[in-house]
Amino acid sequence: MDNRRAVFWLLFLGGAAVVALIPEYFFAPEEEALLVPPATRDGKVAAPIAAPLPVEAGTAAAPAPSLAMLTPGSGLFSPHSWRVEPPPAPVPAWTPPPAPPVAPPSPTAPALPFEFIGKLDDAERLRVFLTRDEKIYTVTVGDVIDGTYRVERIGGSEMVLTYLPLNLTQTLSVGGKL
Repeated sequence: MDNRRAVFWLLFLGGAAVVALIPEYFFAPEEEALLVPPATRDGKVAAPIAAPLPVEAGTAAAPAPSLAMLTPGSGLFSPHSWRVEPPPAPVPAWTPPPAPPVAPPSPTAPALPFEFIGKLDDAERLRVFLTRDEKIYTVTVGDVIDGTYRVERIGGSEMVLTYLPLNLTQTLSVGGKL
């Protein structure tokens, strides 16, 4: 059985070698048939390649250009991509001018933290009673409350206070006339 197997492999490998060598000896390749004209980036085929010039007897012929030499980057293992670059974004003809810078808001005084309780008018001066949280204040014109508010005037139904850090005036309703 080993003898038959050896003969089979010998015949098989011999036949494969004959099939591989037949085109080399019996069919000469034509250089023109192997050269393919390169394509341009637009996808159109470039002008056909001119036929090689006849060689005079006794002169050495220059080697025929190969396909890799004719088109740059067209080697067998060169990277190929199907990606098409998108067209550039259109530029608008007119762009609006940038918005002017916004000025920061002017500082404002916080809301008055006082509540009106009542007022007392004796012969000497008018006193107003205010409360803030759990604390009660008795104020007259010119008094400074907690170093933050100063009483400017007390009118019939309102009292004018000045917020000292920003020098802004605020009014507080203190009921009707006495």
